[in-house]
Amino acid sequence: MGGLDGGRLARATCAWLERHLRDHLGTGLESIQFSGGDIGAVFGLHLTDGRDVVLKAFRPGADLERLRTVVRAQNALASAGFGCARVLDGPSRTTGVLAVVEQRLTGTSTGSPHAPAARAAMAAALAVQIDALRNLDGIALVTGRPAWADWTAGAWPEPHDPVFDFSAPVRGFRWIDETADAAAEVLRAADDLPHVIGHSDWVWQNVCVRNDTFVAAYDWDSLIYAPEPAVVGLCAGAFTQGSPEPPDAPSAEEVAAFVDDYHHIRPFSPAERAVAHAAATWVRCYNARCQLDNHHRRNLAPPPGSFTESLAASR
Repeated sequence: MGGLDGGRLARATCAWLERHLRDHLGTGLESIQFSGGDIGAVFGLHLTDGRDVVLKAFRPGADLERLRTVVRAQNALASAGFGCARVLDGPSRTTGVLAVVEQRLTGTSTGSPHAPAARAAMAAALAVQIDALRNLDGIALVTGRPAWADWTAGAWPEPHDPVFDFSAPVRGFRWIDETADAAAEVLRAADDLPHVIGHSDWVWQNVCVRNDTFVAAYDWDSLIYAPEPAVVGLCAGAFTQGSPEPPDAPSAEEVAAFVDDYHHIRPFSPAERAVAHAAATWVRCYNARCQLDNHHRRNLAPPPGSFTESLAASR
């Protein structure tokens, strides 16, 4: 095997990949094209049968029923012609490790999420995604949702990555925790609204938009089952993340504009717009907390136009 295999990945990992592919896809590993991942391990693989795939291996404790629902949703979208990778196998286990293997989509975005046309394309594609899955049972997605979408107990859930520690307030920024708690209260009160299956991490770095046209989305493990305006608000509150140009966080005006773009397709009542605003506020606070933790405990500077700056500007 070539590429990263021999030098940067442990032999045990390569052996596990080979065994998993043989057992579940009936083919072998030719080379590893890339590896990464925050919540689990992600590998871009070239197989001996010529296919290029992505394998996602999950941390211990991953919810099997939740992942099965994600796979059903992902394959339903792919069958409907929506831009997402079809799952080829999984979730399945090898030596206790749960994984899925999916087609590898290629391509990167052009332009900027701060451009109104690109933002509108993201909002419109989110509406298509939600509509395509309205008849799919999403109850298994209620539990185990990502921390940035888990307001059930207020500020804060256990962070999505163990490198973060939200156990103590950051001096001078307690207002972020208080703002998040107020948003969570609104969201909990709205839980009786009809639920939909929606992507909770609909951000620039997880989508491909070319020439202001949506092409594909990635990171489908982030699906949740929640009130529609809450899903839209989560996406509105962070959609610019990964932008090639600053700011990293959307402004309050851009957050409202994303919700407006969605509203033109599926109108929201004033009460639903308030829920969307609360969800956007929650995720902006969550992302600000991550950036503050990086800065204060690990001396990592936030990106230009951080979520903390964006929140402070709209106080």
